[in-house]
Amino acid sequence: MLNKIISVLLFFILCVSSGLVYAETSEVETWQKVSDNNYINPDGVVGTEDMYGFTFILKSYNKGQYEPVNGQKIQYTLSQYTIDCVKRLYKIGVIDSYGYQNNFVNGDYNKYAKFQPIVSGTAVGAVAAKLCRP
Repeated sequence: MLNKIISVLLFFILCVSSGLVYAETSEVETWQKVSDNNYINPDGVVGTEDMYGFTFILKSYNKGQYEPVNGQKIQYTLSQYTIDCVKRLYKIGVIDSYGYQNNFVNGDYNKYAKFQPIVSGTAVGAVAAKLCRP
């Protein structure tokens, strides 16, 4: 009887852990690479109402450009961008930073963000090239 209970528990743990691995794998697959260390989730791209443009979330992995925040190292940031396709401008509204355990480290809402020129060769430039008609 005890062996049967242990077998059922082991089976249950195996099923749950397999499901978590699948869930992590499918989450990663929703992000598509736009440039080195930068990814976008195409399902999160939204057209703007007041101009010909889009908002999207860019996931940027730390390649040495992010300093630790409150003593915690940053693995990646999720940043909300708005691009104006007509004027070829962009601004960043929200930047959330995450650590190496996917733990939230810091968030910044930039309500005073101003539009600035989109620079070719950057992640934002790559996204604009895909979304905006020439």
